[in-house]
Amino acid sequence: MRLSPRQAFSLIAAYALLAAAWGWRLHADDPAPSGVNPLLADTRTAIASSLARAPAHLQQPAVLQLALLPDHQVEALHAWLKAAPEQRLRQLTVREGPLNTPSPLNTALVFVELTRADAPLIEDSRLLLSASGDRISEPHKIEALELLASQAAAAGERTLAIEIHERVCAFPSATWQHALALIEAARAARRPAAALRVVKDWLSETPSRLDAAQREAALDLQISLLLEGSRYAEASRVTLESLRALKAGAAIPARLMQRALLATRAAGESAELMPWIERQLRASPDHQLSLKDLAAKPSVDAGYRHWLAEGACIADLNHQSSIACEFFFRLAALGETHVLARLHALVAQLGRGRELAAVLASLQHRFPPHQLAQALAEGDAPAAARAFLTAHLQSSADDREGWRMLAQIDMALRGEAASTMLWQGFLKRFPGDVTAMRQLAACQVSAAQPRQALDTLQSIPVGQLDEPTLRHIAALAVQLDDVPAAHRAQQLLVASSAHPSARDVLALATTTLQHPDAAAAHEALSEAASRLPAGTGFHRFLTAIPGTVEATHFSTAAKSE
Repeated sequence: MRLSPRQAFSLIAAYALLAAAWGWRLHADDPAPSGVNPLLADTRTAIASSLARAPAHLQQPAVLQLALLPDHQVEALHAWLKAAPEQRLRQLTVREGPLNTPSPLNTALVFVELTRADAPLIEDSRLLLSASGDRISEPHKIEALELLASQAAAAGERTLAIEIHERVCAFPSATWQHALALIEAARAARRPAAALRVVKDWLSETPSRLDAAQREAALDLQISLLLEGSRYAEASRVTLESLRALKAGAAIPARLMQRALLATRAAGESAELMPWIERQLRASPDHQLSLKDLAAKPSVDAGYRHWLAEGACIADLNHQSSIACEFFFRLAALGETHVLARLHALVAQLGRGRELAAVLASLQHRFPPHQLAQALAEGDAPAAARAFLTAHLQSSADDREGWRMLAQIDMALRGEAASTMLWQGFLKRFPGDVTAMRQLAACQVSAAQPRQALDTLQSIPVGQLDEPTLRHIAALAVQLDDVPAAHRAQQLLVASSAHPSARDVLALATTTLQHPDAAAAHEALSEAASRLPAGTGFHRFLTAIPGTVEATHFSTAAKSE
């Protein structure tokens, strides 16, 4: 296998370092030769240990240089180690120091000094690095400044972090990633203007250093930062100018349209976007289909649906009723039932009732009539919903959900006072409907008719009584002093639970003590107690309750015979 010159050099250097390390280790305990400074080995050891705090890619070159360093420079390093932290960093950056610069060891020691616990102030370190000239190469200088920026951010000095990132971005070799770091720092400091400056600088460069994806990201950031800085009119102007700069037949980029939508909406100028929305829609094949064909199409492009909805809302907001109505018709044909109520209001203004009836008829193949009526009612068009549903029920009298929705719509139109009568009428048509019976009971409680509500809930078959209904029955029975009804509800609650709670069993015991049929009540209590863990104090308490009690009025106190 042939090695490249770079690989061969790396291999030789690695072996040389290994040989030097083993030689140093084998002779570490040898007495120092006469005439050699005994501090040299200690100095090399101290420097080598400190290099562990340098970036990994700098450690090997620095160790190699340290191993081959002349003795007089090692002696200079020994003196350098005794200096104050700020003086050490000055000698590595702006003053004459112990090493020749630029060099791997000098650069690595700069990072070591920046990460010491007693490192100089971040601001002082920034100034020294910025003034270091060619003593530190530009890539390493950028790396060191970014380290200082992260330290400043961690210390809560966000303004200083921004200034350091700005210094990094001023280097010719700075990349878009460095600009993104500045933008993140500025946003964290809530200073969008500082981030916006660097984005504008990158966008205005000629020739541009951004590729297509980075440029789109920069344009998105520009609008986001303008909006964050409350510069809505400027954001709108920038996006609209970009749209106007497009050639007549050119496709409109989706991200540009989305930026323009956000900006013009924030600036209150969404009407200015309508020509481009219409142009975007006309470019879609789906826009050429009739309402009937559009409703029959199984799937439609998501982008077309999105801009159709945005265009309808913008046109409606700006009183462009004919455009809004047309777009709402197309949305309804696509199955967007939430637009039906607003469409009904526009149709009434423009006299397009027949078209709405045709759209509703086509939608009935995809949605049940009661769901369409619900969409109309929820959109503040209950009268239209009632008319539509009444016409449907004339031909489909057995549509239970349709009648249920009609009762709900009539409640909205006639008020809560008519709710009891409406649900009673529904139950005459569909007796035994449990959902309607619960609704009727709720209306009766609201109308201060607890006895009727209790009777309604007790008429529900036992197999369809859920926990909330049973608790409702028990509460009403307690309110009405109906001990058998309360006892029966509590008994069913305990029986329906695999692990009945102590509260439910205790409530059953309370009603048992006051039940007129003491034997039957005590039998039910005994059955409930058998389902509890045996041997507990609560179990012994329940099994000790006598079967005959002197019951007076309904209360939690009972007097034993």
